[in-house]
Amino acid sequence: MEELIRKALLLGVGAAALTKEKMETILDDLIKAAEKIEEEDLLSRVIKKGQETKGELEERIAKKLGRVIDKTELVTKDDILKLEKKIEMLENKIKEQKD
Repeated sequence: MEELIRKALLLGVGAAALTKEKMETILDDLIKAAEKIEEEDLLSRVIKKGQETKGELEERIAKKLGRVIDKTELVTKDDILKLEKKIEMLENKIKEQKD
């Protein structure tokens, strides 16, 4: 009878040890998953901030370039398009007068 009780106790201790090891493994996996989520969250925040900063920089650069173009009186694409439209309109008027 004592042997049966001893074996039952050993079985219980063994099961507890096995359960403890299994729980430690599960906890380790959970910790790793939580760390991965934190890393992904941090990475997504860094990417988002980088995109915002890029947009702000592009806007500031465009404004400064616009000021430089205005000061230097360079011809812009819009200026050329306006002239092309005027030329086309004048060509059409000339054609109408010839007809």
